[in-house]
Amino acid sequence: MQLHLSELTRSDIEQILEIEKISFKETWSLLLFLEELKCKDALNYVVKTDMSKDPETVIAYICTRIIDREMSILRIAVSKKWQNMGIAYWLLNKVFEIAYSKGAVSVFLEVRNSNKAALALYDKAGFINIGKRPHYYVETGEDALVLFKELSAG
Repeated sequence: MQLHLSELTRSDIEQILEIEKISFKETWSLLLFLEELKCKDALNYVVKTDMSKDPETVIAYICTRIIDREMSILRIAVSKKWQNMGIAYWLLNKVFEIAYSKGAVSVFLEVRNSNKAALALYDKAGFINIGKRPHYYVETGEDALVLFKELSAG
């Protein structure tokens, strides 16, 4: 399977919203994604593959920000049909390379304590748990774990 990484564009957002609905309890709106496209600190990417019926089909996406030398991962999701194939891990590593080339030296994110699949992915990617944000997720009152990773060349 050949994966292709490209910058998120306006034409990708409709497909991203479909992935968003099945991936998150609290979803981003069209307006939020449009604002994200305007953000000068944002690094937002989509993954497409030659294995899809339509080569323009978005199978995964990531939204990040780089401020100073730190990258924050705001969103990452893979379409249900394409999960458990290593796509999220591949996507993370590609974005780490890009962020490092732009001067980022570390990555932070928040994740639900109950999201075992995401926690396994982040553990595999080399993140460590550095803290907790109590009652971070408003819709459920669930805590968020704060994860950190140092970036390096390669």
